[in-house]
Amino acid sequence: MPQDSFMDRFEAAGVIRRGHFMRTSGRHTDVYVQCARLFEHSQQAEEVCRTLAERFRQSGAQLVMGAAIGGLLPGYEVARALGLPFIYCERKDGAMTLRRGFAIPPGAKVLIIEDEVTTGASVREMMEIVRALGGETVGVGCLVDKSFGKVPIDVPYEHLVSIQVLSHREGQCPLCAQGLALDRV
Repeated sequence: MPQDSFMDRFEAAGVIRRGHFMRTSGRHTDVYVQCARLFEHSQQAEEVCRTLAERFRQSGAQLVMGAAIGGLLPGYEVARALGLPFIYCERKDGAMTLRRGFAIPPGAKVLIIEDEVTTGASVREMMEIVRALGGETVGVGCLVDKSFGKVPIDVPYEHLVSIQVLSHREGQCPLCAQGLALDRV
């Protein structure tokens, strides 16, 4: 399915909204992405994640890993579509870590799945966990790439939608200057 079809589908589901938004960071943006909205409709989420999974069918992955909280549902659905085990990382004391008895066997080939990627920082943290535990990251996939394809990832990287999301400091926002109503998300 081409990116335009996913963009249309994501906009219809409320995953991607356009307007004037204030992020929790206080920065203003013209695009708001909330991938959790995709999972309100399980059949739609399954179909979308199956498409992402198919892009990694030949990767040799033996395990899928996501990050709490955003990567839980897409990671699980991709793992299910590929028939692979799923584990996830979560933050503890500010650091991404495996907990709950999850492990990466030495030599395991790991596919990392996220809901959205902006800078790639969380992905790089997960890749480092995989490496430190003796595994190999064989690919990274996400539903929405908010870097517009500019995030540096040195393994095969797939996304369903790529958009450029610009953010501005309060007082430097062109949307404020235009008088557009602000939606606090």
